[in-house]
Amino acid sequence: AIEHNVYKRRLDLEGKPIAEPVKHDIGDIEAKNSTEVEKVEEKCLSCYGAETEDKKCCNTCQEVKAQYLKKSWKFNPTTVEQCREEMLTEAEQKVLVEGCQIYGYLEVNRVGGSFHIAPGKSFSINHVHVHDVQPFSTSDFNVSHVIRHISFGRNVPGKTDPMDGVTGIA
Repeated sequence: AIEHNVYKRRLDLEGKPIAEPVKHDIGDIEAKNSTEVEKVEEKCLSCYGAETEDKKCCNTCQEVKAQYLKKSWKFNPTTVEQCREEMLTEAEQKVLVEGCQIYGYLEVNRVGGSFHIAPGKSFSINHVHVHDVQPFSTSDFNVSHVIRHISFGRNVPGKTDPMDGVTGIA
């Protein structure tokens, strides 16, 4: 288990809070089995080259996306007919007009590892950790960031933390 008090606060695009901070669970990874067989409906639309023996038809945007994920292909929903008519979910719409502030601490055992801060959901497929950043790959999505402070281990007087104050424009 990871001890933490990591909070995320929604901000408007000017950096002003628009909601109270929320503590999120860390390590909630949705497991997906790449050999799942999904229900095939009566119609049979294209999987855009990502068809498999067990999946010949992709009738929804999600089905095409799942097939691309199984093949480890880059998925671009703007080129998929099934995706053109589907609207972004409310959560997906929010990320295009909001920012966020993340703060707190993580306390973990002293072992090798990494942590990620990324948009979208993360999950495991065939024991590989994956971040689903669709539809956030659009050029309208801004992942610019400011690292006010990040440190590892105990605070040592006089020690500088090299990432403090770093700004990334993306």
